Amino acid sequence: MERLRSERELDASAASGNHAAMPAMLGESPAWAAVREVLPRVARSGLPVVVLGETGTGKELVARAIHVLSARATQVFVAQNCGATPDTLIESELFGHSRGAFTGAVADRAGLFESAAGGTLFLDEIGDASALLQMKLLRVLQEGEARRVGDTRLRRVDVRVVSATHRCLEDAVAGGAFRADLFFRLNAVRVRLPPLRDRGDDVLLLARHFLAGAAAQLGQEAPEPGPALADHLRAYPWPGNVRELANACAFAVHVGEARGRVGLEHWPETPVLPGACAGPVTPGLHAETRALEERRLRETLQRTRGNKSQAARALGLSRQGLLKKLRRYGLTPAESAALALDGAGGAP
Repeated sequence: MERLRSERELDASAASGNHAAMPAMLGESPAWAAVREVLPRVARSGLPVVVLGETGTGKELVARAIHVLSARATQVFVAQNCGATPDTLIESELFGHSRGAFTGAVADRAGLFESAAGGTLFLDEIGDASALLQMKLLRVLQEGEARRVGDTRLRRVDVRVVSATHRCLEDAVAGGAFRADLFFRLNAVRVRLPPLRDRGDDVLLLARHFLAGAAAQLGQEAPEPGPALADHLRAYPWPGNVRELANACAFAVHVGEARGRVGLEHWPETPVLPGACAGPVTPGLHAETRALEERRLRETLQRTRGNKSQAARALGLSRQGLLKKLRRYGLTPAESAALALDGAGGAP
């Protein structure tokens, strides 16, 4: 009953026009359903939250969902990457500054905490925060007030902090790289996101969503993953998670020129990252994929008796896309490629 109520709250928030739009929480796997179920309760609590998960699992998406489902939904959501600000600018970035506070301060400027007043401040990659940034964050969270650089007036801080990291903060605390007192300030509630490889057929649902979005940008019908690609999507360990999948889908449509059905021949080369491919994918996958692509090209050309217009349609490629692949595999002599879009006797 609690899970049903949580899902209804998510759906109601997505349909509401009274505040920021609910981000799409696509996924039906048990691992993702558990995240969806807990979010309304986490949002209502008003407590600081740490969102944990590998790179690309959707931590900012979940942070925005927590904001939209909370009592602060009508106020602003402000995001900041903690590893992107140099120490020399940290105080000004967090708390703002007054005109004339330093060279170049030509006007008053509100900081992140002031800009997010009444709303949510999302601190992305908190595990990358410098020692100085950690100290400044701890002070404002402890005291509930902040002072602009060059100003004497203290301002009350009314902000809910949601943090995110792909690092293990407990290990960082144990190693002295992260302050224990700040950790306990931020870590009132934690939400752990599953990697894409643990979400089963969610990868197909998400792939269809991203492929449809890429095709819509070109004014085309949404293509469908073919059987070979679907098997690859399920088997691949996705070190870059949902972000990697979204980029691959965009590549398949815009660069691979997939139309109608998406196959391995449209898919980008699989990256081999040290320590990231500890699953069924090995460095030999790219060679295996190329061999499959070449075989498919040969079989299709044989079936169409060398008619390359028909072969391109059968493979969901444009004529130029097919020609590029034929040249890549040496199936069409480079010097006659411009004349070889169709086989002898083929359509003009």
